[in-house]
Amino acid sequence: MTTKIFISTILVLTFTSCDNTRTQDKPKQETPKALEDKSSSYELVSKRGYDDLVESLYNELVTKDIDLKKLEDKIDELNKSKNDTTELFDKYNGKNQSYFSSADRHVVDIKDSLLRNKMRIIVTNQLSKYNSRIGKHNELLKIIDAKQMTISDLHNVLKIVRTLPLIDKYQKDNLTDTKSFEGYINQQEKAIQLVDTLSKK
Repeated sequence: MTTKIFISTILVLTFTSCDNTRTQDKPKQETPKALEDKSSSYELVSKRGYDDLVESLYNELVTKDIDLKKLEDKIDELNKSKNDTTELFDKYNGKNQSYFSSADRHVVDIKDSLLRNKMRIIVTNQLSKYNSRIGKHNELLKIIDAKQMTISDLHNVLKIVRTLPLIDKYQKDNLTDTKSFEGYINQQEKAIQLVDTLSKK
């Protein structure tokens, strides 16, 4: 529910700020570098198949907006500190999981079936105790992962919402007229007529 409210708030704020910039900043709004036709970098990158125009436009906005810069710094900080936060537990859990895998292999190697079954029960009970001990840790890790996914989703929403006005303005300002298309179609018509005339001779 809070996610939906947050997304709605972002959308409303962005579109109202977009309308404000259209009325206030009308004098001269420079074209974002990512949309300039001066270089062929867009074509080259597109051919390589990894162009991300949303990312390029958003990064330009970040360089000009203090609040966006603070947000990006915060997200970077969270991403870096996640590993530091879980590192000790990950090592601890890794050693325990490694132990139980090893114990299982040793149990399989016991030839006496009664003794093997007895040891299997002992190892299984110990594993259950261990899983119970780390239950809270696993629940908190699930919450961390869920919140990280929410941040990632909202981050993508923000990038799209903040760059849509830029591409909208570019579309309006740079749409070519249809004269060249119409002229080319006329040339095609003449060629068709000529071919048709010559084929009837």
